[in-house]
Amino acid sequence: MSADKAPAGPPPERRTTATPFIIALVVAVVLIGGVLAWNAIRPSDERLSDSAQVQVTIGQYYGALNKGRYADLVANTCAKDRSAADFPKEAGFPDARKAVVEREGEAKLDEKGVKNLTVNGDTASADLTVTYEKAGERTEQAKFVREDGKWKKCS
Repeated sequence: MSADKAPAGPPPERRTTATPFIIALVVAVVLIGGVLAWNAIRPSDERLSDSAQVQVTIGQYYGALNKGRYADLVANTCAKDRSAADFPKEAGFPDARKAVVEREGEAKLDEKGVKNLTVNGDTASADLTVTYEKAGERTEQAKFVREDGKWKKCS
């Protein structure tokens, strides 16, 4: 018998390794997880354009008026307006707003009611068409300023 001949029987098994695929999968999971984590920890204000942030402020401002939420009104109103003598006081605000809503109806404002929204640096303006359930439609020129990185409604 010759030493050069392979022994009779089945051919040797080939081992295939999954290591490259596992490494690629781990890298993909880490990258996707990093992107998702970055978006989760980054404040939502940084993910929206200035125009979108102003629209969020508009919604929060009118929501505060409709529901009589004083803290939300304060959070979405500029410092100049908050310090004005005619700015509502917290005491009695929910009841006063409830009376207005009962008389005029809730203020409805959707994206179609926001027109000519213009952002210029730290100021913005828009024409708002607000529909009150009982009092009808009103159009107003609204102004906004950015204070401490957040847009606020301002007269």
